[in-house]
This record gives sequence, C-alpha cells and structure tokens, in this order.
Amino acid sequence: MKGIPDRLLSNLNPMQRCSVIFSALGRGDTTEASRLADTAPTGTYTAADFYNPFITAMLVSGLARGDIEHQAGEEWHSRCLWLALVHKGGMDDETVDALWDAGTLCRNRTGSLWNAYAQVMTDAGLDPDEVMRSMGGLSKLAQESVDASTEAEADPDAVELYAAMLKP
Repeated sequence: MKGIPDRLLSNLNPMQRCSVIFSALGRGDTTEASRLADTAPTGTYTAADFYNPFITAMLVSGLARGDIEHQAGEEWHSRCLWLALVHKGGMDDETVDALWDAGTLCRNRTGSLWNAYAQVMTDAGLDPDEVMRSMGGLSKLAQESVDASTEAEADPDAVELYAAMLKP
C-alpha cells in the first residue's frame, strides 16, 4: 500500500484496513502500519457502560480457557501413553513413571491456571464460574483436572497476564 495517497486509504473498509496493517506488521514495517492506522476514518460511538469490561472479561476468559484446555490435553496425552506402555510392557519401565509424572505436572498446571483466572476475575468483582459458563464452560476433561487440583497455587505469570488484560 506504500505510495498510495492517504486520501485513498480512507476508502478501505475496516477488514481491508486490518488486513493491510497485519501485512505491514508481518513485514516488520511499523511505519507503514502506523500510517495505515492513522489514516482510518474516525467516529464517535455510544455504548453501554458495561461494554468494555464485558468484552475484556470475555477475552481473558477465552485465553484462560485455551490455556487450561491445552494443559488438560497434555495431561491426558501423557496418561494415555502411560496406559499404552503399562498394557504393553508392565510397570517397571522408567518411561512409564516419567509419563505419569508428566501427566501429574500438567494436572497441577491446569489447576494453577484456573486459580490464576479465578483470582483475577474475583478481584475484578466477577464470578469466574459464571463468566466461564457463559462461554460454554470447560470440557469435561479440563473440568475434572481443575477439580482434582484445587490445592494448586495460582500461576503468578498467568495472574499478571490476565490482570493486565482486564485493566481498563
């Protein structure tokens, strides 16, 4: 889009503008990305007072859900491999113990991520269970992992990330 006069850039629709901004950022051309953003038409919008906190809470919940589901998937992957090795070769194999330990570590991390999410949501005055349920909730496997790891400490990095995203 370089070389196109700014007045022509105002003809881009929002999705086209997003596409060319992402393209510029992908090339590492932050100057062009800024120019594209700066030439966007502006307007004044009216929204209900809950709109921004609602959207950010949903974004944080979506990220936390993805993190939690990923860890639950890692746990069950390790458990299934463990079961296959036990069935195939017996319990004496060190690999079997390593897989079980890996599954346990993932389960604890799942609980740690949930507790980080719950802490941030509670601090913001929101019920973490209600917000997560409004998005469809966790899978049965992820919920089982969360329920089984209630003693896990909240992951401090996740707390920091989720809280930063939720700030106005």
